Amino acid sequence: MAHPQLAEAEESLSSFEDSLRCRSSSSDSSWKNLPRVEWKQYIRANSAKKFYRKSWFYVTASLLVLGVIATLSWLSLALSLPQRNKPRASSNRVNSLVEDWNTPEDSVGLLSPWNIDFTKGIVPLQCHSHNDYFRAVPLFEALAAGCTGVEADIHLPTKAGSEDLLVGHASSSLSQDRTLQKLYIQPLITILENLNNVSAVSDGSNWNGIFQSSPNTTLIVLLDFKSNGIELWPYVNQQLEGFRSKGWLTHWNSSTGITWAPIIVVASGNAPFNLLNSNTTYRDIFYDAPLDDISNPIYDNTNSYYASVSMPHALGKQWLWKFSPAQLAKMNKQINAASMKGLKARYWETPTWPVNFKDYVSGILIENGIGMLNVDAFSSTLYFPLLTKFGQNRLVW
Repeated sequence: MAHPQLAEAEESLSSFEDSLRCRSSSSDSSWKNLPRVEWKQYIRANSAKKFYRKSWFYVTASLLVLGVIATLSWLSLALSLPQRNKPRASSNRVNSLVEDWNTPEDSVGLLSPWNIDFTKGIVPLQCHSHNDYFRAVPLFEALAAGCTGVEADIHLPTKAGSEDLLVGHASSSLSQDRTLQKLYIQPLITILENLNNVSAVSDGSNWNGIFQSSPNTTLIVLLDFKSNGIELWPYVNQQLEGFRSKGWLTHWNSSTGITWAPIIVVASGNAPFNLLNSNTTYRDIFYDAPLDDISNPIYDNTNSYYASVSMPHALGKQWLWKFSPAQLAKMNKQINAASMKGLKARYWETPTWPVNFKDYVSGILIENGIGMLNVDAFSSTLYFPLLTKFGQNRLVW
């Protein structure tokens, strides 16, 4: 027979275990119920996130596809429309030379043997090839486009004993084979010798210019002095002797005024105006006068030919891609002031993009009688707003 106290202890232990089982059962039930609610909430939240992610993915993918389609359509139009609209390239040596040119030596080397149809079919236009030396083929791309003005930035020689002026925008970009003689002077002399059938000294009274369709059209060679102007001046004068000796430089003298010739040289940048203007009897280098100071009586057609200024500097920004009435009035006033002095107004730093805005600016400049249209990039639209009518020794709009 069991001891009473032992039996009571066993009964108490059994009750305690039953109590634990009940608590455990109750605890298990609450543990299972609580995570089940949270899990449903998690599933709902996660589903919403996945939905939004998928939605953003589809929207983004759709926009990308539409962007690609729009880009391809634009490129298709850009490549096809100019081909249909631009004038057919004439069959002449200038166009084929542009394709064959590889090095500065080719600027003269490819001119031999001479092709009598050198500029056949090219219509000269009053456009200025801005920073022409940046083009893949300096000088000849501009001639092929019909531009009657080219621009070369010039620097002092960097090689001991050399008198060759170097061509380039900055001193860090200079190369010994890219010189004013190789890229511009010697090619132009060779062209003019062939067109005028001369190789000896000529008085230049009867001359043929670069453009065979308009032999009395003068080509403007703008030299932008990048080095010290006073130091560059004697070099420039010496470099131009090849033109001067054959009578191919447009010049002014106090007795007869201006005598036109195939080439007119315009000095810009750091060019020393005082030195240029100091010779009161003869000048064959003309100045690029500041268009925003054109009212200054010191500038006239005896010492200047261009009158130029940066468009943003002179007129300000064109908001909403349009000129304001005040800007148009100022532009018209500056152009007319230059014209009254016999100078060709030119705005540089004109917009190059977007194309429609560039064409709008060009159209406004032409409507206001701009003297020379500054051109950075040749395009099919260049040819259409420019007049092909000739008058005396210059093109007129």
